[in-house]
Amino acid sequence: MRNSGILLITALLLLLIACQPTTEDAIKYNDGIIEQQNLVNEKFSVLLDTYDAIVPEEMDAAYNGASEQLQKSIAYVNKLKGFESDKYFKEAALKFLNTYKDVLENKHKRIIELYKLPDDKYTEKEGKELETLRDESSTILDKAIDEMMIVQRKFAKKYHIDFES
Repeated sequence: MRNSGILLITALLLLLIACQPTTEDAIKYNDGIIEQQNLVNEKFSVLLDTYDAIVPEEMDAAYNGASEQLQKSIAYVNKLKGFESDKYFKEAALKFLNTYKDVLENKHKRIIELYKLPDDKYTEKEGKELETLRDESSTILDKAIDEMMIVQRKFAKKYHIDFES
């Protein structure tokens, strides 16, 4: 009878250990979120390149590409469950992506309008507005990146992910 009790306890412990998420599971979860961030950042980079090259014809396509990627990335993250019932990483990723979406729709849309103005309609006032919008956009997105990095480091520490190796 005593041996069966020990076997039962051993089996329960093994089951409990087997159900624990592994570091590899945490890495996969992290990588999925980071992949979405990278895809969005790539699309924003393309958009910014059209500004720097002052190619209005390509701005709409780049804007649409960024918007489509944001929709896909937000949908991807929305489908995720919290990792080991922790939802803070998922929520931070959604906040990050929604910040990008807000900046795209409220700053970059106007930036494109300004770039598309005919020369005779583009005055010093519009130039200052354009510069202000680009600066504000950059500041907001830099802050979003910094906040996301803090959450990612917290997740990595909690689940023993070592990014150095």
